[in-house]
Amino acid sequence: MTGAAPSSPTGPALRFGPGGRFELRPAEHRLLVDGAPSALGGRALDLLFALTERPGELRTKGELIERVWPGLVVEEGNLRVQVNGLRRLLGEDSIATVPGRGYRFTAALHDEAAAPARAPVAPSSKALFGRDADLARLQAALAGTGCVTLVGTAGVGKSSLARVAAAGRQGGGAWVDLATLTQEAQVAEAIARALGGQLGGGDPLPQVLELLPAHGEPLLVLDNAEHLAAGCARWAAELQSRLTLLVTSQLPLGVPGERLLRLEPLPVGDGVDGRDAGEGALALLVARIRAVDARFDVSARSLPLLAALCRQLDGLPLALELAAARVPLMGLQAVHDALAERFALLSRGRRDSPARHRNLLDALDWSYGLLAPAEQRLFRALGVFAGGFTLELAATLSADEHVSRWDIVDGLAALVERSLVSVNGEDPPRYRLLETMRAHALAKLGDDERHSARRRHATAVLALITPSDDAQLWLADMENVREAFLWARANDLATAAQIGARAARVMVFTVWRHEVTDWLLSLQPAVEAHGGGLPPQVRALFWSMTAYLLGIRVDPRAVAAARLAVALWRPLGNPAELQIAAAHWVRAFTEPVPELDEACALLSQLTDGDGTPQAQLRLNGALAVAARIRGDTQALLACMEREQLAARELGLQQRVQVAENNICLTLVRLGRFAEGAERTRALLQSIDPDGSGRNGSLPWVLNALVEALVGLGRLDEAAALVPRSLAAGRRFGTTVAWLGILPLLAEQRRVEAAGRLAGYVRRLWTANDTALDPRELQALACATEAAQALLGRDLAAALAAEGRGLSDEAAAALAGA
Repeated sequence: MTGAAPSSPTGPALRFGPGGRFELRPAEHRLLVDGAPSALGGRALDLLFALTERPGELRTKGELIERVWPGLVVEEGNLRVQVNGLRRLLGEDSIATVPGRGYRFTAALHDEAAAPARAPVAPSSKALFGRDADLARLQAALAGTGCVTLVGTAGVGKSSLARVAAAGRQGGGAWVDLATLTQEAQVAEAIARALGGQLGGGDPLPQVLELLPAHGEPLLVLDNAEHLAAGCARWAAELQSRLTLLVTSQLPLGVPGERLLRLEPLPVGDGVDGRDAGEGALALLVARIRAVDARFDVSARSLPLLAALCRQLDGLPLALELAAARVPLMGLQAVHDALAERFALLSRGRRDSPARHRNLLDALDWSYGLLAPAEQRLFRALGVFAGGFTLELAATLSADEHVSRWDIVDGLAALVERSLVSVNGEDPPRYRLLETMRAHALAKLGDDERHSARRRHATAVLALITPSDDAQLWLADMENVREAFLWARANDLATAAQIGARAARVMVFTVWRHEVTDWLLSLQPAVEAHGGGLPPQVRALFWSMTAYLLGIRVDPRAVAAARLAVALWRPLGNPAELQIAAAHWVRAFTEPVPELDEACALLSQLTDGDGTPQAQLRLNGALAVAARIRGDTQALLACMEREQLAARELGLQQRVQVAENNICLTLVRLGRFAEGAERTRALLQSIDPDGSGRNGSLPWVLNALVEALVGLGRLDEAAALVPRSLAAGRRFGTTVAWLGILPLLAEQRRVEAAGRLAGYVRRLWTANDTALDPRELQALACATEAAQALLGRDLAAALAAEGRGLSDEAAAALAGA
């Protein structure tokens, strides 16, 4: 059955929406948007006419269906489709849903007679956080005529900052929201409406100029200009000499005289006490949570979670606001844990936000959709990089032989210009995607494209981490190394083994050592099961570096791993690697067993006649360990001095420092406390002059100084170093600090603390069935005997048992009390 035609709409024209930009003409049965006919279909127009006949009043679903589809049986879903189409064009707030009943037309009607001379800037309803400096810069830039463009990534808060700056300007300003415009020709009509007029036929420029005030420097704001940048640039060039023009955009307009201000995400500190706690990302997040749940309380438990959310969301205001909206329903911990699915999590924001900012994915899709196809491909591929990348690394991602280095340079320039990639001011520069942008790029990769990009990334990282004794050469790319290793562990065992082993060679004196050790241990079952399928050199290198790191951990598994590495390297004709494996074998022991003598003999044989500094460094470094295990302190000192000399000849500053620290500690063991303290203080100043704690030798140097000061009886000075020593140990994954702390407690006569911590430390040092070395036994004995002497054996044993249950935090607090 064919339905009857809808009744023809009658009545005068109706203007509505911001600045009256929409004009509904019943007599012509059409809708104009910024003076141009819209592309609405007949059903959508019929629905709009039905809704606008009685603005603000409920129109039931039945009424609307009968009006738009007269005589037809139509599902309600068809009505919803048409309503959603109208909302996409007119704005989400143009039509309200009355649940279970129908819809109301709620767009603001435009009264021509009462229309202001210009569309005023509404004051922002949201307080700014962490933007005082940015606001001051913007206000200074807006002094005088010209074009100021505020650029930044999607959701960074450009419109909010511009609104506050415009509202605070004397006389305010005229505001043009370009987000809903689709054609450059619509910009002129939107500007004219904002200035209180309307264009007729002919050239729009003189008509717009006629609308400008004769005196003063009016402000015109063009908000969200990135998708109409060319059209906005033409108008900026014409108008900037007559007024002050503020443009918000994801990329510059590129007009002569343009003043560019780039808006970065809110400051995010390392913890909860930095600048962001009071005025940056953390303050915004807390304020937005309290806006939807006044009961929310910031506590000692919630602060670390709040700070972690700020970091993982890059301080991006839109992401923080969307996360805050989820907290009352889900709870803070659940929101934090759900960030792996951030685009599903961050999908519901404030209803008074622009439509594309109510959903994080929509905001980023808007930016992504403005890129050219080649730029989109590059953006997707860059998602595999973690923590930043160089131009050289970016160039490795292209599988297309027709894509040159200059294509990558131009593509990166476009992404930087569009605020999707950030670049630092270093030389050579490093590039970075915010974690939110990176997640979006990865989400855009198809399965085949993702696998190919991941493989090229892992290959590039493996080529980057060539054997080197200077970790600083590629320390900046360790997050990329981690990313490549994790992918390779699941997809390419040989590549994972090489990445882990090469990283282990130079990461031993950095904060990465503990994690790299775990990498190798996680691969061990697969290497044991499938080792025969690995290239022999890869397998040998894997076991050699595993032995090295296990030896540093004083792990009994180090001996077997080193023995296997030696056996694997023997037939491969690589004398240098065989020497290294033999040195690791010597270093793996904790007791003077016969096999230690065997390992020392092999290392001496392999280096016999090899007077190179490299060989002498390996030989004397390993023999120093053997001398320490045997208790031969004089031999230990001699070996360390020869090791340091070889490291100095090779220019290996890190190894020179390690040898110097070992010498200092040996002087303390020999009772030469004053000399040991003096040299250790000089070394500490050398490796940590600014107190940043980044040098991997710091835990051992601080411990040596504590031991020297205890030997000198300067207990207050030693005690003052305890918190720093424990913090350095936590950062680098070592418990060496307790070697000095336990004797210090005994000398201070803090016998109850000594007794408890003796139990805690014994549990700590034997957690992996590790045999205690002589230094550890001596430290434990010192604390235990002090407790027994004053409290008796039974009470000391009870304290030790109690100490075995202490947490790391409680033990640290007790030691530093």
